[in-house]
Amino acid sequence: MTELRCKNVRSSLWDYAARALPESERAAVDSHLDVCRNCDRCLSDVSSLRNGFRHLPAQPVPPLLATKLRVIASRERSRQMMRLNPALWLRDKISSAVMRFDNFLRPLAVPATGGLLASCFCFSLIAHTLQLRPYVPGDDMPIGLYTEMTINDVSPFSLSRQDVTMEVAVDATGAVTNVTPMPQSGNKPTAEELNQIANLVLYSTFTPATRAGQKVASKRLLAIRHFEVRD
Repeated sequence: MTELRCKNVRSSLWDYAARALPESERAAVDSHLDVCRNCDRCLSDVSSLRNGFRHLPAQPVPPLLATKLRVIASRERSRQMMRLNPALWLRDKISSAVMRFDNFLRPLAVPATGGLLASCFCFSLIAHTLQLRPYVPGDDMPIGLYTEMTINDVSPFSLSRQDVTMEVAVDATGAVTNVTPMPQSGNKPTAEELNQIANLVLYSTFTPATRAGQKVASKRLLAIRHFEVRD
């Protein structure tokens, strides 16, 4: 029991030397120290250590440590204020999210800007080679990849009663560039027939062929047949 009581007393000697024990416990420790030399010797050691610590030179706080302590104190104060103000807490979260998003995009800004400028430069080099067909209201663009040349208006000039087959070449503007009559049954057309064919074709209007929506030059065989209508 005496050893147990000594252990209890020695564990509270620091508080006893600092006069931090309650009066009842302090009186019990005084009674024990009066009869126990070992505990009294331990009290002398504790008092000597306290005096030594008290006379140690004060060490200056390093500037870096002082700064870290101020930062920690500032964050703790800010955290406590945000707990009391929900609007301030929400504003802080939004600001943190925006800052993280900005830090995420910042390394990508330079490559993305360089790629955009390079694309614009390359497009400016080839822009003059692109041909766009302007849309005109009422001008229906065919869906197919290729459409044949067609006749819009037939010339009022007439031909003889002989049937004629000819190859007509039309450029991209719809103008006739060449007419080649095809002989019928091995007979070549006469000069008068050639003149009639030329008048018929040159005074007719054509719609040029298209390829992928663009007007192109083309050739086409046209056949003129005569029919007799009887009453």
